[in-house]
Amino acid sequence: MRTLHDYRETRALLDAHRAAGRTVGMVGTSGAIHEGHLSLVERARRENDVVALFYAGVVQLDWTPVSAQVYERDIDRDKELLAAAGVDLFLVMRRDDLYGRRPVTFLSQPELVPDLPGLLRPDHASILATMVFTMLNIAGPCRNYSGEKDWQQLVLFRRAAEDLLAPSTVVGCPTVREPDGVARSSRNVRLTPSQRAAAPVIHRALSEAAELVRAGERDAKVVTGLVADRIGEVAPVDYAHAVEADTLRPLDVLAGDVRLLVSATFGDTPLVDNIGVTVPGKAAPVPAGDGTGPVPASAPAPTPTGNDTTKGAE
Repeated sequence: MRTLHDYRETRALLDAHRAAGRTVGMVGTSGAIHEGHLSLVERARRENDVVALFYAGVVQLDWTPVSAQVYERDIDRDKELLAAAGVDLFLVMRRDDLYGRRPVTFLSQPELVPDLPGLLRPDHASILATMVFTMLNIAGPCRNYSGEKDWQQLVLFRRAAEDLLAPSTVVGCPTVREPDGVARSSRNVRLTPSQRAAAPVIHRALSEAAELVRAGERDAKVVTGLVADRIGEVAPVDYAHAVEADTLRPLDVLAGDVRLLVSATFGDTPLVDNIGVTVPGKAAPVPAGDGTGPVPASAPAPTPTGNDTTKGAE
């Protein structure tokens, strides 16, 4: 694994790889590497010739909101894990390299920042989307891998790449879970044994809510209320929302591709998670005839949306 500290050098090296016919996969992270991050690297490794890791774990930006600041990480530990996972280029993002002067240009996506308790504030969302788009600009044409656990962030990044015609694709990757369903996160190490034992309630509640939707429930308040009630038995619930999956629009009546978003605090550690569920549409009309014969060969097969989670944990 080659370690770099200059974004210009990184860009030139990745351009040279592409000129030689190689594809590039990029993963961005703020550090504290765990199995979830490594799963992104492993997928990038499978699907590309070159894997670049953009590491923001040592960036200190005093002009960002407190909620968006990145703090010092154990970079040596993280580098060892990432090298073993197959990263080729490791860019340590530094303030003096990226920002010769304080930037004044930021992305704003107000339609993707709904006024819902607990979700990203506009200033925090703007910083995150701008930083990721900066990474895409450095990396050049590539596949960028981002986890579904932070669903709002994934939606922001995808839409920015789409709207600004970036020559890159933002690829959402399923949430990596412990055997008991807990989403893997750097925050998990802060849980006490009793808190960790209680944490699986989050995924159980989300899974139960998704099954309720598949059984026919369409009232968002009923579904999110079930999530809040189940989790609230063991931990304070910060929020439970039902939103349209690709726009984050809050829903009253569930339809189409839906994401159930939740955060609960165990001690002083908030844990976030989500699950996707696709609300079935109306049944397709029966082809002309008596309804007992085979479907004509020209009838298109239904196309999976990729949002349903009936086949297992994210």
